[in-house]
Amino acid sequence: MPYPVRHFDPQTIYFVTSRTLQSRFLMAPSRKTNELIGGSLARAVRRQGVELFAYVFTSNHFHLMVRAPTAIAMSRFMQRLQSDIAIKVGRLIDWRGRFFARRYSAEPIVDDGAQVERLGYILSHGVKEGLVSAVRNWPGLSCAQALVEGRTVSQQTWRNWTQRWKVEVGEGLNIGRFSEKCPSDQETLVLTPLPCWAHLAAGQRAQLAAQLVANIDASAPRGRAPRGPRAIVGQDPHGRPVHTKHSARPKAHASTKELWIAAVHNYQVVLAAFREASKKWLRGVFDVEFPPHCFRPPTWGVPVEIV
Repeated sequence: MPYPVRHFDPQTIYFVTSRTLQSRFLMAPSRKTNELIGGSLARAVRRQGVELFAYVFTSNHFHLMVRAPTAIAMSRFMQRLQSDIAIKVGRLIDWRGRFFARRYSAEPIVDDGAQVERLGYILSHGVKEGLVSAVRNWPGLSCAQALVEGRTVSQQTWRNWTQRWKVEVGEGLNIGRFSEKCPSDQETLVLTPLPCWAHLAAGQRAQLAAQLVANIDASAPRGRAPRGPRAIVGQDPHGRPVHTKHSARPKAHASTKELWIAAVHNYQVVLAAFREASKKWLRGVFDVEFPPHCFRPPTWGVPVEIV
């Protein structure tokens, strides 16, 4: 089955999900893993100029709520983020080869109610699975604490391996990639308030986030003790769960059925126009017009047709 056609409207927030190869615990939380992921995330956000609204990283997948100024910016943001995580965290845990599994998914969040619902879903990670008893106990990288405290800015460390190499070659020093002596840059990770909360003061947004967290904690599974942060941190990064949940990619996130149907219909209109343009493009007619915010097919091996 082919991948869905990408369509990144710059006015729309997207719910992004990416999972590790075979759902292995390659991003199992630890101080250094969180540092490497945090630096990669902050750097990718800054360099591509995207808006980041929420995030959570678990042992084998991550979720983001993000909006990009262009389709190309979104593509480059995800390429840079996943590449840096794969290189840096892969080196830390001695993993070679492919790091992430299938192509990341990105579904539009079409209304205010869906924005809050998706934020709650992100914040609930670790609690809804019965791994920790409260949101604050999740040991991985998450926006939960920042939102509850009303902070929109945090400092992350980017380990500059290019500068490390220059120091090693120029000065003949042997510096470990993960040692305290490794050259590093400070990156500022900026959280953008949800559009539906943007008109509120910082304190009011923090209260709403705290209420979401309280509701999540109150609905935590009962009847068995959670594994706890220590067990999660102690996972073998090369390990994998016994059972992995596989579900179809949702087409959109909306708070009502009517809004969801409208979003799917809009995508189908774009898809029909894209397919029609692609037929001509792949025959060598390169002056066709594609729908905005999409990616044209590659021209490799396409014959040029003179019209």
